[in-house]
Amino acid sequence: MPGVVPALLTSNQIPLILVLRIVQGGHAQSMSRLFVLAASQMEAAPVATLMGVPRLKSSTRLGPLEVGPNEVTLFVTGMGPKRAAESAAKTLANDNRPESSDQSRRQKPDAVIVIGLCGGLTDSLPETSIVTYSGCLSTANGGIPCSCTPELSAQITSLLNAQSVACKSVMGITSPRIAITKDDKLRLARAGAQVVDMESYEILSAARKAGIPATVVRVVSDSLDRELPDFNRALNPDGSVSSGKALRVMLGSPVMTASAYAANKRALRYLASALKIVLSSDFPKFR
Repeated sequence: MPGVVPALLTSNQIPLILVLRIVQGGHAQSMSRLFVLAASQMEAAPVATLMGVPRLKSSTRLGPLEVGPNEVTLFVTGMGPKRAAESAAKTLANDNRPESSDQSRRQKPDAVIVIGLCGGLTDSLPETSIVTYSGCLSTANGGIPCSCTPELSAQITSLLNAQSVACKSVMGITSPRIAITKDDKLRLARAGAQVVDMESYEILSAARKAGIPATVVRVVSDSLDRELPDFNRALNPDGSVSSGKALRVMLGSPVMTASAYAANKRALRYLASALKIVLSSDFPKFR
């Protein structure tokens, strides 16, 4: 599973989400509205930079602001399946409230895209690999996958490959715990997944319940062979991280922590390049 050094070391399991929505208005050409949900400030930073905000503060929402042909709103959900589920359900439900005075909030998004870091479960996905999901499993639901929208996944995969950014289609799996050893990752791989994160399944499920097309775009920040500090010892029941406990874990494994942090930062640079291409592109309606 991807590395988790909350706030300081963004886990590759911590995601971001994009919700694409066509804005109907008096423009000659409609604009896609994108909602970006990230589990951490660090993962959200590449999108915030594209939005013209180099430093993302503690707010859980930024925008909407225009990025190329799209109108982007960025959200930070928090880490783990529980917080991701709560945030996604609230965001999508609020966005559709008929009583809202904001016309844009009454329109359903055209699509939801979860983006962020993930952990590799196979040797064929080295660190910095860009992936799109065909679907996502969950360690909590008995192996029933939540499928992504094929057309949306295919468009993004083709778009990135056409721009010389290698992108593979994979099956993901969401887990409430961090896979810190190779054995942990191989156990998850036996479920049929190639990468692991901590939020995608819950967000995809919320989008499906809302009738919104969805997919996932992530970058591998820790490979199958990379071992991580045991940040499971710092997880709270809701999936958030205890800063004090996380500090103790980091101090107990300083070399491993520094290496994981560097790997996450390196992966985020690749993610930023991929997102610049994705967010600068037009998206058709998939509903």
